[in-house]
Amino acid sequence: MRIGIDCRCLEGEKTGVGVYLSNLMQHILELADKSDRFICYFDEEVPSFPWLKDSRVEKRVIKLPIRNNFLWSTLRLLYKLMKDDVDVFHAPSYTTPFLKIKNTIVTIHDISYAVNPEWYSYKSDFIRRYYYYKSARNADIILTVSEFSKAEIVKYYRINPDKISVIYHGINRRFLEDIDINNITTVLNKYNIKEDYILSIGSLHPRRNLGRLIEAFIKLKNENKDFNQLKLVLVGKDEGSSKQLLSLYGTRNDLIITGYIPEKDIIPLYRGAKCFAFLSFYEGFGFPILEAMACGLPTLISDIQVFKEIFKDNSLFVNPYNVDEIKNNMFRILTDEGLRKDLSNKGKRHASSFMWKTTAKKTLDIYNCFS
Repeated sequence: MRIGIDCRCLEGEKTGVGVYLSNLMQHILELADKSDRFICYFDEEVPSFPWLKDSRVEKRVIKLPIRNNFLWSTLRLLYKLMKDDVDVFHAPSYTTPFLKIKNTIVTIHDISYAVNPEWYSYKSDFIRRYYYYKSARNADIILTVSEFSKAEIVKYYRINPDKISVIYHGINRRFLEDIDINNITTVLNKYNIKEDYILSIGSLHPRRNLGRLIEAFIKLKNENKDFNQLKLVLVGKDEGSSKQLLSLYGTRNDLIITGYIPEKDIIPLYRGAKCFAFLSFYEGFGFPILEAMACGLPTLISDIQVFKEIFKDNSLFVNPYNVDEIKNNMFRILTDEGLRKDLSNKGKRHASSFMWKTTAKKTLDIYNCFS
């Protein structure tokens, strides 16, 4: 079987979708038949993932004079898919060629742009909403990452639920392993983190509710002098929030905004933190929470439906709109050793049950539906 994969999300600064695809492909290749071929399409350059050296992987770089998702997918990719005679095409990041092609699978991680368009600019939201909707309608099978997201896709796109398969993410086993304390110290020094800190990782986007997280952090420090040296560290690519956050809180020396960081620095940052906070209003899964749990961090997260589905009773849940509730539960995690240890143990055990091998096996079964 010849399987085409849109691999552009692996280029440049890898975010959540890139983590999903890189781990998925590594484990799919461990399970796939020796006769299978995977044609991976890029628009700039081929990155240096070990699995890309597998003899069953063919790499294609398709360039356009300008970088435009719609034109690339609809004009260039469509032509290459037909020329390469693929049996199945998988788009792991929301969009397929605008014209329908046979045997297409698309992964939709969430539909926040359809549910909360106010978080996006009018132009990008209008284009994204229609193109993503069209891609979902054109696909033969939709993969998504939670029952919550499946229900949202059915509700907002009016798609038959039988067309949608839910396949949870896995966790890279590296997050479960111990690391050298010197490695942690080196990375903390790199970002000038000298004291205890609360960590939040995820793109800096309005849906991430970072303003209330910062307000709760400031109230916690104002009311408890024992936390004078405590820092709040925000890690992630800017998607519209950092300028506002810096204008409001940029003069504070207890707030560290790192921007995007290399993947090799992620685990040491998790391991060095006192707790992990993720107070998003809307998500499809909540991948950074799973990573934090795997690293043994106690987690403070929003009491939204999808987090209750994925993380069950292994986290401390709070109302993301209530600053005092966030502050009070921060205090609980930081001061109650028994609670912190319980959340750490439960979280790590829960995270270890999410395996990329399982994700890959279920995805490969979907591919084989077309063989």
